[in-house]
Amino acid sequence: NTFTAGAIDLKVDNESYYNRNKCAQVSEGVWQWQGSASFPVPGTPCTTSWLLDDLDNGRLFFNFRDLKPDDEGEDTISLRAENDAYVCMDVALTSDDDRSSNEPELGAGDVLEDINNTWDGELADRLDFFWWADDGDNVYEVGENALSEGIQTLTDLATTSPFSVALADSANNVWTPTAPGPIPGGETKYIGKAWCFGDLTLDPVPAGQGVSPTVNPGVTCDGKSLGNIYQTDGTTVDVSFRAFQARHVPVFLCSGEEPSLATITVIKVVTNNDGGNNATSSFQLFIDNGVTQTSVTSEVPTVVAAGAYTVSETGSFGYEATYSGDCDSDGDIVLNDGDNKTCTVTNNDVKPIITLHKVVINDNGGSAAPESFTMRVDGVVVPNGGSKSVTSNATHAITEDAKAGYHFVSLTGAPECPAVLGGTATLSEGQSISCTITNSDDGGSQ
Repeated sequence: NTFTAGAIDLKVDNESYYNRNKCAQVSEGVWQWQGSASFPVPGTPCTTSWLLDDLDNGRLFFNFRDLKPDDEGEDTISLRAENDAYVCMDVALTSDDDRSSNEPELGAGDVLEDINNTWDGELADRLDFFWWADDGDNVYEVGENALSEGIQTLTDLATTSPFSVALADSANNVWTPTAPGPIPGGETKYIGKAWCFGDLTLDPVPAGQGVSPTVNPGVTCDGKSLGNIYQTDGTTVDVSFRAFQARHVPVFLCSGEEPSLATITVIKVVTNNDGGNNATSSFQLFIDNGVTQTSVTSEVPTVVAAGAYTVSETGSFGYEATYSGDCDSDGDIVLNDGDNKTCTVTNNDVKPIITLHKVVINDNGGSAAPESFTMRVDGVVVPNGGSKSVTSNATHAITEDAKAGYHFVSLTGAPECPAVLGGTATLSEGQSISCTITNSDDGGSQ
């Protein structure tokens, strides 16, 4: 006699097309673009199609890094549960970043990139999206149910709040609108999505006559008139699914549950107590779930799929970072459904260091050792081979006390070292330099 608990075990796969080239599996574990379009280049690797997966480790529905106006794509997501299940979908725009500024962009009226502002891009405003309940052919046909209230820009779709859809609950079923309820266990259901870098237009194929997006996707894209202002921009999106057991649960509404999304706010604090002059805008903040790295803006909440993340940054050299708040000391954080957590990254400027070395030339009877000379930084004695911490972005004098029978020959080393005694060195945050003072005994060859 056996009793075994059944699992919902929602599995998801994706079939991706880009400019009507298909991301296809060409051998075990190897996926490449296939088709006749020149881009993406046929035979090159792709990551946006995959077989049924539970998404525990994340997958990329979108991973397109060289978009050009008039590019387009279609995808079909398939959903399959072992038992009858209510299913909900959530989509959130996580960044719309300018990323960098080039001459064509600036010439088109764009402003200079602010690396700490991940919402200063324009790309999401010109990426049109359309989602529908598909029959599995990845073609939009007459009579198929729209999920996104028509064509929406990515900005309109999922910026102010997540784009959440009750795919199948006790009041909705996008595949059978007149018969709401869960998706049956063991059946596969499909969601179609089309995107266009430009203007997307619906042109549905007659019902039941769809073949594939390579023939006619049921939509058209026109982005030929777009200018240069979108160059180098990037946008990131999180897509997640929620599945719930339907047996013995006659009433369930997706709207009554927390989306499988969470909110994270990363705060940047810059401490300049040793001469540093960098600001929050000098640093770029990121969150990374092991699949996607998303840039975030300091103090601006970002909605993402629940999961484990690492907070990191790029920015000015010479600062030491520490993590606090809801992050651990390594910047790691776990976000559960509905969480709203905050991490603080504090950067403290690191003192620069000046190291002094002494070279003594004894070629006229002198016998003084390097240790018998008194070298100084800002008047403070620094022994031979010793170092002194100083403030950054300020001048620091390098001198030495006169010694009878010896004269100054040279002061050499890093470019920041002065050429003469009494000259000054100016260092950046965290910088270390070595300077060598050479003396020779009087009357010698030096």
